[in-house]
Amino acid sequence: MMLRRSLWPREHGAYFQLGIPLLTASLRHAPTVAMVALTIAAGLAFLANEPLLVVLGHRGPRMRDTEGRRARSRLAVLAAGAVVPGIVGLALAPSGTILAAGLVAAPAAAMLALAWRRTQHTIAGELVAAVALTGASVPVLAAGGTARAAALAIWLGWSVGFGSTVLAIHRVIARHKRPASPIDRVIAVGLVAILVASIAAAAICAALAIAAPLTALAAILVIAPPAASRLRAVGFAIVAASIGSSALALLGATS
Repeated sequence: MMLRRSLWPREHGAYFQLGIPLLTASLRHAPTVAMVALTIAAGLAFLANEPLLVVLGHRGPRMRDTEGRRARSRLAVLAAGAVVPGIVGLALAPSGTILAAGLVAAPAAAMLALAWRRTQHTIAGELVAAVALTGASVPVLAAGGTARAAALAIWLGWSVGFGSTVLAIHRVIARHKRPASPIDRVIAVGLVAILVASIAAAAICAALAIAAPLTALAAILVIAPPAASRLRAVGFAIVAASIGSSALALLGATS
């Protein structure tokens, strides 16, 4: 009997880009029904990505032929499951949450467009995904009572931090057994500049410090890249850095 192919999202880093900011947002406030509902909606929408790719044929014609029916069924269930708690969460949340959700919808729509065009896994596509996935925490923050400006600053911090790691991973892969190129030097200088700027800006807006641990790691990876065969270890390092960013976000909640 042929084993069924998994319909879980394959991009392991995306789980953390979504999950750690969402968990951090949930920990900043006492949980409410609106926060929980919006968190569930974001999670189900994320899980719908893999069956969507199968239905579109982006996992290959054989996968679509053998798993297409199951993927369509799962996509329908997950999409409906995301819409219902999303509506409930927005209905129960403070009025400003709807605007926050609208702002996040823009990069989410761009990510869907990139999936349609099969460009999700380009560097541009992965940068858009980092912005969209971390943005899922913004409505949850707003639902918990975080001021809109603070929620957007937190989103910016996460986006810059995870976006930096996307650039770094691409350069680690590109540098495999190759010397540094001018683009590596430019990116390294840019990441160091972003790191310094995020630390300096934290004096004005504490939330911007969220980017610092992830950007610091990204700069190290570009300046002294490990072998591409050690990407699993790089992934663990990114998770550790993102936990540091989470701690900064939670400390900022009390400052």
